[in-house]
Amino acid sequence: MNITIGNTVWGDDFFDREETIAQLWDTLRTDSVLLAAPRRVGKTSIMRKLCDEPASGFRVLWLDGQDFNTPEDLVVDLVTKAGELMKDTRHFFPRWLKDTASQLGELEIWQLRFKLKEQIPQRWGSVGEAIIQDLVKDGKKLLLVIDELPILLHKMIHGKTENGAARAQELLDWLRHIRQVPSLSPHVRQVLGGSIGLPRVAAMIGSSHKINDLRPIEVEPFNRKTAKELATGLLASRQVILKEDVMDAFLDQVETFLPIFIQIMASAVAGEVHRQKKEATAELIRECYEQRALGPEFRVQFEDYYERLGRYYSPDDSRLAKSLMRELAVASGPVPKSHLLGMYQKELGGAADPQRFDMLLTWLADDFYLVDSGDGRIGLKSRWIRDWWRKYHGSKSQV
Repeated sequence: MNITIGNTVWGDDFFDREETIAQLWDTLRTDSVLLAAPRRVGKTSIMRKLCDEPASGFRVLWLDGQDFNTPEDLVVDLVTKAGELMKDTRHFFPRWLKDTASQLGELEIWQLRFKLKEQIPQRWGSVGEAIIQDLVKDGKKLLLVIDELPILLHKMIHGKTENGAARAQELLDWLRHIRQVPSLSPHVRQVLGGSIGLPRVAAMIGSSHKINDLRPIEVEPFNRKTAKELATGLLASRQVILKEDVMDAFLDQVETFLPIFIQIMASAVAGEVHRQKKEATAELIRECYEQRALGPEFRVQFEDYYERLGRYYSPDDSRLAKSLMRELAVASGPVPKSHLLGMYQKELGGAADPQRFDMLLTWLADDFYLVDSGDGRIGLKSRWIRDWWRKYHGSKSQV
């Protein structure tokens, strides 16, 4: 088992998640899934595991929404990946390319993809549906996995594409059609995922009803027992073994047992044990967290939590969200919702809308920043986000 920070894990480095994988396949017998997870929790690794080890009777096709700008991009990749499933990358191109039959053998795959994209702007939906029909005609079920779909939709809505919001609605319509049309619904399942909330992006374009048939499954942090097993294996790979009380200090410091947090702490602790050439102690664990895990070495792993508010929220919502995050980060604990509402109203004055404020809190919760304690108080989702935000964005001048 290797310490892997920030990348998708494969093979022997994929740890646990058996229950999540089993839950997914059990759900996929009857329903399609909205897979929700914060960044770095292992969502993409789980999706890859579905592809690498399909359940009996399924073939799996993987698409990455970050790679596309339009529905045509997605369908062109669908054609290519479908060909790969058939063990013949060029398998579907002759059917959809006009006037190139004699040249197909001479063209590279990237050239075929380019030509196909040129020729399907008005028929991408029918091409995609026909490809899926072909993939299930032998009786096998198809699982279509689309990672980071919200990012694709966001690029369409806010990019340079003409009628981007309408085209994003069309893509959600098409995906729902594939899930529900009688000729396909018994044979096709989808897992749609993203590290920003698909419900929020769909709501922006009035399309919440186009995803309400999906079964939401959230990828949760590990429990303490599983986190201990992972930490022990990662540290052992670097020839470090912690005493029981020191391991307890390690786990207490991590607190929220996301794989990325455990990986970072394991890397920091192993590095310090070897550098100082001494046994780990509870004090060393604390120093590793404060000086290394929260230091410049790993800052890039968390900076996206700040930057993405500017990318995926409106300027006003981004500014307000950053102010709320700062207030929560510098507070000693969860803050009364009424206090945050007061901040919001002071910032916007007469333009303040309590319903918009509630929606902003919902979005930040969906995107795994906030948690409602249930007693009228709001806190940050994890200690790591709180401490990191306080350190790097805790002053008013940084908001």
